[in-house]
Amino acid sequence: MIIWLRTALLGAAGGGLAHWAGFPSDWLLGAMLVVAGAVLLGWEVALPQRLLPTIQACLGVAVGLRLDLHLPGPASLLISVAGLLLCLATQIPLGQYLLHRLGWSRQEAAMGSSPGALSVMAALATQLDNPIRVILSQTVRVIALVATVSTAMVLEWVPLAPTPASLTLSAPATLALVALAWGGGQLLDRLRVPASHILSGVFVAGSCAAWLGEAVLPVAGLIPVSMILLGALMGSRLRPLPAREMAGLLVAGLLVSLSSSLVSLLWAGLVGWWLELPVFQVWLAYAPGAVEAMIYLALVTGLEPSWVIFHHVLRIVLLGVIAGWLMRRAAVSEPGK
Repeated sequence: MIIWLRTALLGAAGGGLAHWAGFPSDWLLGAMLVVAGAVLLGWEVALPQRLLPTIQACLGVAVGLRLDLHLPGPASLLISVAGLLLCLATQIPLGQYLLHRLGWSRQEAAMGSSPGALSVMAALATQLDNPIRVILSQTVRVIALVATVSTAMVLEWVPLAPTPASLTLSAPATLALVALAWGGGQLLDRLRVPASHILSGVFVAGSCAAWLGEAVLPVAGLIPVSMILLGALMGSRLRPLPAREMAGLLVAGLLVSLSSSLVSLLWAGLVGWWLELPVFQVWLAYAPGAVEAMIYLALVTGLEPSWVIFHHVLRIVLLGVIAGWLMRRAAVSEPGK
């Protein structure tokens, strides 16, 4: 309990400092970097993993309350999905090649090169002798992507979202939506539905907004607290290692993150140009990051969170389907490992 409290306080301090400094993605990025820094300094930090479904439910509610279902027509959506598939087909082999050249086994490379779906890949990585490589690579990628988007916002390359509505739900009403979203998420999770708590939150809160007849805001503090806890959870995934090994893993994570992001930007540019959509909006949908972080960034930039959540959930489904095949294929390639 003391460790959990320490981690939460460190996250709150980091998020609060970033917010005070006016840094974009403040609560998420500040908490994540401070807790990750504490790990690298050798401090013992941790948060219970069972917090994640509640955080996802809160994020889903925040998205659902301002959900815009005006997605492109079927033809445009088909083009965008085709772009996502081509993006994945380019990212995964390239990431595997780079990691294998750095000395990773084929199984490690298969998991570490996966563009996103951190929780799914981390769970599969437990089958490996040394899962820390995969977990650290995926975590570094999320940190790098959030930092990249935040830098773009600081440089005013993308707009910040205006306040979407003046109506704010009360604390009891917001908590009731979160509780319903969590319960629905538990049911969907038993049915093996990807991103179950986020989807449940979107559906519950979207239904509420439709019943009220206008977009609304959750109670003040819901998003900051959720982002602090999410950032602290992400930062605490790092584990101290010998300096040389840690440096090598950080370089590997950054290298795969850079290559995957550039591939995403290439396909996002083509799809955005063809569909006449903002390239940054399409890139957020294609970006190889955790779904929670990318949806939050879509919220704060005002770039169609409904568009982003659709593509990320689709990608989680696809990665979940092909992940087992990748592991089996890599195992066949290395029968002695």
